[in-house]
Amino acid sequence: MPINFQFDVRTVALFVAMTFLVQATVIGAQAFLIRDLKQYRGVGAALMANLCVAVGVMLRLFTDQLPEFFTTVLSNASILTGLGLFYIALSQFTGFAYSMAFVIGVIATVLSFLLYFTYWDDDIGKRVIALSLGSIAMVFILIGQLWRTQKTSLRFSANLMLVSFVVYGIFLIVRTVSLVVNPPQDPVSLTPIQSATYLLSFALSFFWSMGFILMVSQRLRNDLMEVATIDVLTRIPNRRATQSFLEKELSRAQRNQGEFSVLLIDIDNFKQVNDRWGHDVGDHVLVKTASIFQAIIRKHDWVGRWGGEEFLIILPGPCDAEYLAERVRAEIAKSEYNHGAASFGITVSIGVASATQQDQIDQILKNADEALYRAKQTKNTVSV
Repeated sequence: MPINFQFDVRTVALFVAMTFLVQATVIGAQAFLIRDLKQYRGVGAALMANLCVAVGVMLRLFTDQLPEFFTTVLSNASILTGLGLFYIALSQFTGFAYSMAFVIGVIATVLSFLLYFTYWDDDIGKRVIALSLGSIAMVFILIGQLWRTQKTSLRFSANLMLVSFVVYGIFLIVRTVSLVVNPPQDPVSLTPIQSATYLLSFALSFFWSMGFILMVSQRLRNDLMEVATIDVLTRIPNRRATQSFLEKELSRAQRNQGEFSVLLIDIDNFKQVNDRWGHDVGDHVLVKTASIFQAIIRKHDWVGRWGGEEFLIILPGPCDAEYLAERVRAEIAKSEYNHGAASFGITVSIGVASATQQDQIDQILKNADEALYRAKQTKNTVSV
């Protein structure tokens, strides 16, 4: 028995509208929870995007009950505005540049065609074609932003949305071609390809909104991880992250019967810098010193702020730790520190300790601390 793949537009509109309303509620709850985080721009625009689509689709429920301006012009313009707002939301959240003029231009152009083919030349086929072309334009700029976003740390959620919008874009193109070949005769009945497109938007809308919600959650997680592991001042790993890396390195050395070395570094006379020049200059010293360490060490080495004016450098594998420590000491000694009216030089003392698989974390750090204590007796010295 043949299956007639057709739906009444009101039935489809009800399901699609409810879907977007539910998604708007979820995004609205998320926006409320992060309302104090001003750097999370775009969540409000995503909420408005879902509401616009929901309102636009819901107006289709009142075909033959409301004036054609609401059920045709305003309904379609609202749906298109929702896509534009989602593009703006994504761009604001990721920090990528976006074209407001393009969004307004597409909406204004499609709106003018909708008005013309409603009141001057009543042609439902051309109205739907105009909306489809406008939607394709919005979808393609969304795909462009998502392509840029998937190259960032948010790639998982970006790829989820990217695939759904690519699929939706393909169906919009097919839909437009089918409308040209087989124009609809009335606003209530749907052709099979239109029915499939409506149902596809119903299904894929979950991926759009859930992808955005996941993107916000990913960024929250990344920010929390950064707060937990990155030193706020120097932007290098803090003591907790450094301790964790040290434990992993010891485990690796124990598994592979390897070794590694640590450099415990202390800035000489740091208190005098703070007392003479102030804490702003002291902060500058810490930041610049950390950047010098990062420039000297190898790619697989680790540098972290151990506490106060102390830093810990971890050197995985066999290496000439004393030689690297001398390089670090000499580079700091020849560097000039300038901040405001302050201009001076500093030195560091370094304690070097090598570790094997038989050692424990406490013993390794104790050896490095004892070496540092000896170096501090003369200062600007490396002690092994």
